[in-house]
Amino acid sequence: MGKRMLSKNFKKSLKEIKSLKVQGASEVRKAAIKALALEISGFSSKSVMHFKADLLLAMKELWLSRPTEPEMRTALRVVLHKVQGKEAESVEKLRKELLGELLAFERQRQEAMRKIAIYGARSIPPGSVVLTHCHSHTVMEILKEAFRQGRLERVYFTETRPLFQGRITALELSKAGIPATMILDSAAAGFLKKCSLFLTGADAILSDGSLVNKVGTQGISMLAESFGVQHFAACSSHKFDPATVFGFEEVIEQRPESEVWGKKLKKLRIENPAFDVTPAKYVKALITEKGILPPTEFAGLMYEELRLDKHEKEFASLIRLMKK
Repeated sequence: MGKRMLSKNFKKSLKEIKSLKVQGASEVRKAAIKALALEISGFSSKSVMHFKADLLLAMKELWLSRPTEPEMRTALRVVLHKVQGKEAESVEKLRKELLGELLAFERQRQEAMRKIAIYGARSIPPGSVVLTHCHSHTVMEILKEAFRQGRLERVYFTETRPLFQGRITALELSKAGIPATMILDSAAAGFLKKCSLFLTGADAILSDGSLVNKVGTQGISMLAESFGVQHFAACSSHKFDPATVFGFEEVIEQRPESEVWGKKLKKLRIENPAFDVTPAKYVKALITEKGILPPTEFAGLMYEELRLDKHEKEFASLIRLMKK
């Protein structure tokens, strides 16, 4: 069997995920599931063995496309578990089962988003002024629900350099009719004093409850505590990264220097991390579909639910498999 080539549509989706044309962890997950489903539908594999090899190739490409995306990795892990769980009778039966699994998974995530929006809106007191940093679809759903309930007075949001994700936030807030003000990233400290709370998304939750989110979140969160402004982070439970329980580090994605400045100067190096890590002690609570929980309590809950005390070898082998 010759080396299989990924389809043009799959490569296009992969490029959009890598280049950040697809923004936000939940949108990355959706794009990955859609791309994988289309690829599975188009596999011409004649045997189950070759089908699984083709699937693993596509999954590896998605897994490695964005280093800091536990929610996407969770979706891929669910698919891999389905494949490894039992021997399929035929290619077509396996194809049908996997497509059904992907569809069911995405429906579950949509229901999770609905719950997070409801729980999150309840956590916003009437007349609130909220500061948010970077663009998060989960945060946007909460803000829109809170505004519908008459709880939200105004939203301050950062421009979010260097790729200006704040402009996406601006478009969505404007469309929803929510009074909003865009501010410079460096002006966050001054505007925090006017805010009732600091609300962000999360790209990953670590084993100790620490929060991985857009670079700059840590600094604003620390300032928020000094001003007495509580930091809430909204995310799906699938943002929890179980690999960090076993000593695997959450990779902080380093973006190209050209995103900051295209000019090359002697002796000049540009650092462009996409994310930073906010210690759990600065975050009041995580707003998830499982409820509103302190970060360390949430991490403990996920440890128990995933039965991680019994699955260390499974997660370690999965990580090695995807990095081969």
